[in-house]
Amino acid sequence: MEKGTSKFAVVTAIFAALYAVASLLTAYIPTGIFFIQFRPAIAVPMVAAVIYPPIIAGLSAALGTFIASIVRYGTPLLTIFSGTPANFLGFYTMGLAYRLLRRKNVNWVFSLILSSIAGLIVGSLIIGLGLWFIATSIAPGLLPPDFANIGFAILSSFLLVFAPAPIAVIITILIIESLKRSKKIRNI
Repeated sequence: MEKGTSKFAVVTAIFAALYAVASLLTAYIPTGIFFIQFRPAIAVPMVAAVIYPPIIAGLSAALGTFIASIVRYGTPLLTIFSGTPANFLGFYTMGLAYRLLRRKNVNWVFSLILSSIAGLIVGSLIIGLGLWFIATSIAPGLLPPDFANIGFAILSSFLLVFAPAPIAVIITILIIESLKRSKKIRNI
């Protein structure tokens, strides 16, 4: 799929909208001092990373999280420094890793699991560093004081990004299998 095509724009917009809505469904689940959203909705960009080029997964995840975060928090401050770049680079990385593994004939489910781990590590690091940066430089006092500790910021982002990952991987497998059965997709 060419980057300049209208199909590229439409697919990116659809996945971004799906991710924003799905994210908001769980955005209000309390996460205590961690402040980060619990998001099994990461299954949406995971599906995009398997079916479409990595740029679509990255862009749709970045746009979707940007929209959801503004609706949830009322400001783009948190997402500009953490969620948006984390989602873009995390799901772009996942899409690239998935394709590399599939080229080596690794089973698609195993490729999904390994590539999602790679993408979620990248995303978690960016979220943690972004929240630490906000807490120490941009807006001290906006986040709980624990986020001024870089170790806490990174650990909390890893915990909350990886907590919904098994759920998201199972949802992704079910969606992909359903699409394969309906012959909507062939080679993944």
